[in-house]
Amino acid sequence: MKFQKAQAIVEFAFVLPLFLLFMVGIIYFGFAFADYLMLNNTARSIAHEASMTKDAATRQIIVKNNIKNVYLTSDIFKWEPNRESGINNAYLEVKNENNDVVVTANAPYNTNSYFGRLMRNFGSKSALKGINIKYTMYCPNSGGGN
Repeated sequence: MKFQKAQAIVEFAFVLPLFLLFMVGIIYFGFAFADYLMLNNTARSIAHEASMTKDAATRQIIVKNNIKNVYLTSDIFKWEPNRESGINNAYLEVKNENNDVVVTANAPYNTNSYFGRLMRNFGSKSALKGINIKYTMYCPNSGGGN
């Protein structure tokens, strides 16, 4: 009887670290997915609103208003758009192509984060750059150009 109790404790000691690692992985996957959804919704919202105007200054205000309170849940990705001016940078770009508004959102892996480095080093080749979202929306008010 005593050996059975000891056996259960040993089995528990072997299984617990694996279970905790699995749970942390699920939690961080949830954080990464929440970040993806946040950027996806932000890019779609900007593309939709920007397609209804043809003035570049108004589009800049739309971008500024839409990204003002957008912060990512986790530290896996780096997201630093120009919140003050709404001008295009490496993280968020809004431009016109023919009669379309194209919004590109990029959130590379954060190299200061353990999980960001882990994903960058051991992720698949297609996912090595982090989150990359591109929305193209038809703009009937646009005259083309940038």
